[in-house]
Amino acid sequence: MSEKKTRKLICQITGKPLFASKDYYQKKIGKCESEEILHKTYVCREALSLAKKGYSINDIRETVEIYNDFAPTLTDADLKQFIGNNTSLRINNNNEPTVGVIKTDPAVKKFLKRVLNNE
Repeated sequence: MSEKKTRKLICQITGKPLFASKDYYQKKIGKCESEEILHKTYVCREALSLAKKGYSINDIRETVEIYNDFAPTLTDADLKQFIGNNTSLRINNNNEPTVGVIKTDPAVKKFLKRVLNNE
């Protein structure tokens, strides 16, 4: 009997399946302590990207498609433990709007000046 060429991983937030090649699967197991932990903690790329930006599991589930009404098995605390403090939450603290200056072609500038003066 031949060994399987792919292994199925299920995202524990969205339920999205991933059919991983044998090499990729072994690489993922190498990062985890065991195959069981890998299956309990696997998060798809889309959900992980949003988690790194500081989104909660509920926010991720509203953004990413949920497969077959999957109920998440991870909590927000679990998710923070996996990704650590590497979240890149971007906050704009500047209350003043930024005004940009664009240089206009001299011919266009002359045309605009003429049109605005003739209003």
